[in-house]
Amino acid sequence: MKMMTYSLSAIALAAALSACGVAPMSNAQTGAMAGAVLGGVAGNQVGQGQGKTAATIVGTMVGSAVGGQVGAQQDRYYQQPRQPVPYNRGY
Repeated sequence: MKMMTYSLSAIALAAALSACGVAPMSNAQTGAMAGAVLGGVAGNQVGQGQGKTAATIVGTMVGSAVGGQVGAQQDRYYQQPRQPVPYNRGY
């Protein structure tokens, strides 16, 4: 079961990274995908017995939400206009 989870996570990550070449992804999308993979792996490690599947699903959903929010915050920060730094002439 553990090997299957790692294999599925690797396939999901590879699919996400291969999509990067097609069209540029926003930080929110990248964060959501990375969070989903990491959350699913963490949920699988935490869950026991029959609850392992549920823990994996919940971990995937929570990781995706958190990663998406972090990425969206980065997107907003980088889209803000920047003030040019004045040139210091040394006098």
